[in-house]
Amino acid sequence: MKQASQRNIKVKIFRFDPFVSESPRYDTFEVPLNSRMSVMDVLDYIYENLDNSIAYYSHSACHQSICGRCMMFINGKASLACKTIVTEDITVEPPPKFTVIRDLFWTKGSK
Repeated sequence: MKQASQRNIKVKIFRFDPFVSESPRYDTFEVPLNSRMSVMDVLDYIYENLDNSIAYYSHSACHQSICGRCMMFINGKASLACKTIVTEDITVEPPPKFTVIRDLFWTKGSK
């Protein structure tokens, strides 16, 4: 049986550590896309295989899509990383008007 070729996607991630940098930047990663991968799965892949310095709320928060801690702007739209299925290249950013602690890790306090 012929194996389907695996497709890679580009994932552009907001990076910022206010204690180290004066301004944010974006890092881009190439990730193999498997069927039914959520944005959280993609972030986990990057953390485990490409760059273990990214900061984000992982699956450990609730596993039920109800806590809202993994809310991010995904391609410019507010979405939960644990529920949003990836089908194409994505840009992942923290929600606007929230205080960035580091990268995609944010707090509800206003800027």
